[in-house]
Amino acid sequence: MNRKPDVLIVGAGIAGLTAARDLCLMGLKVTLLEARDRIGGRILTHHTPEFPVELGAEFVHGRPPDLWHLLQEAKMPLAELEGISWYHERGTWARADGMMPEFGEVFGAMADKQPDQSFQQYLETVDAGEEAKDHALRFIEGFHAADPQRVSVHWLVRSNQAEEEIQGDRQYRTVTGYDTLVQFIAGQLPKENCELRLNTVVEEVRWTSGSIIVKTNAGEFESPRVLITVPIALLKSGTIRFSPELPHKQKALAYLEMGPVVRVILCFGAKFWEGRLKDLSFMFTDDEQFPTWWASHPLPFPILTGWAAGSYARKLSGLDHNQIIECALQSLERILGIHHAELRQHFKAGFTHDWQADPFSQGAYSYAVAGGSNAPQELAAPVADTLFFAGEATDPNGHNGTVHGAISSGHRAAREILATV
Repeated sequence: MNRKPDVLIVGAGIAGLTAARDLCLMGLKVTLLEARDRIGGRILTHHTPEFPVELGAEFVHGRPPDLWHLLQEAKMPLAELEGISWYHERGTWARADGMMPEFGEVFGAMADKQPDQSFQQYLETVDAGEEAKDHALRFIEGFHAADPQRVSVHWLVRSNQAEEEIQGDRQYRTVTGYDTLVQFIAGQLPKENCELRLNTVVEEVRWTSGSIIVKTNAGEFESPRVLITVPIALLKSGTIRFSPELPHKQKALAYLEMGPVVRVILCFGAKFWEGRLKDLSFMFTDDEQFPTWWASHPLPFPILTGWAAGSYARKLSGLDHNQIIECALQSLERILGIHHAELRQHFKAGFTHDWQADPFSQGAYSYAVAGGSNAPQELAAPVADTLFFAGEATDPNGHNGTVHGAISSGHRAAREILATV
């Protein structure tokens, strides 16, 4: 590219790629600065010879228009989740759908008309049994990767409403791997308009109205505008410095947190668990290390995914790959009541990713703490038609922590930028 770009985009995750495509299609020149040696951000797919293994985003939640249009455009096949979800507690199995009345007791009274409070504070006022409350706490920590003592009730209400609007009770998974979508978008970026710089770690953003200098480990880049799409943990920690500083953004960031997640995928020679739990979809358990598991159903892949979020992820912090795999295998032994030798006979390979330890993520996805239900839109607001922000944490409609929320934010930021050209 012979002249400086019209826009610098920091981060080549799904939000940055979406914005880049929109801007390039309108004729703007874009330079994407990506710290990793790959694109996709928190979409991370490993391909074995037999099947894709998702180490990051896996599910398509509901039928959100922005994501579905892209999936259809890319002609990506989807499989709707089927099967049976099971609950395992104190050595006893029960179908998880029997827990729905309990969830209704706890979550049914949540509203955003009263002053905001944490979920833990709200739970202390709910007329429900202790077991129902315990299940609700596990759900908040497991599904949202959120600290119940901090997460905002108003934010949870907005998140629930957002799911209802897109048929969030239906879930799908991609057949060929989520990175197929990443590669599809990247393949549409015109080379004459878009430059991608991998292994380029942004250290500082120096700005005045209409002028940006981005300092990186690979030199400096200049542009009239910059779009920041990195995970909020990098902004909260000061990994990227802004000069002058952005006190209003720091105020918004103080009300947003990244949930920690350790994810493990165990690959087996066959679906040996079908003899115990036919048509297994999810397992929700009281296990002390990996309380949540799911199978690939209805896809035929013989894999089980273990999910440790929140405090469970923190307990695993610092363990290496082999140690996490060993913890996961021991977790399955306890849950399934299977002998050590039998499980190891079926086991073929294991993959892990600790998103909290990932230096370019420092967490899995975002949530708002009490008093911060408006923090996403405050973080998203442009500064002096020069600094723009996107990423799942900036979605104001309750779609934080989702691929479709990130995509929507990329479209929104691109529109904001185009309005300044």
